[in-house]
Amino acid sequence: MSGRNVIDFLRFVAAQPGVLETLRVRSKDQVIAAAGDFGFPFTEPEFNTVIWDLEVALAARRGEAFDARFPLWHLMWGRYYLEYLAIDLIPALQAAHVDTAPVEGGRTT
Repeated sequence: MSGRNVIDFLRFVAAQPGVLETLRVRSKDQVIAAAGDFGFPFTEPEFNTVIWDLEVALAARRGEAFDARFPLWHLMWGRYYLEYLAIDLIPALQAAHVDTAPVEGGRTT
């Protein structure tokens, strides 16, 4: 499933510092193409939906509003977005016990 590939790809790059360092400065299209090359194909709409849904689910689980003051946003300062997703968001989801198994169509359960 393509939604699952988004999560698996982020876990993959988190465990591969050299890959993360190379991809962190690439455009979103280039990162999505690289994900496919690594065996984790997904589309930009699938990526956007999965990430948005997971951030919303994490905020809800933490009892926080998902708005401009969402506390996890401060972790992005001084980082590339891909680093934030792989190094901060995915582990935060796991720590909060948020289900990261997207269902068909990209929505999380």
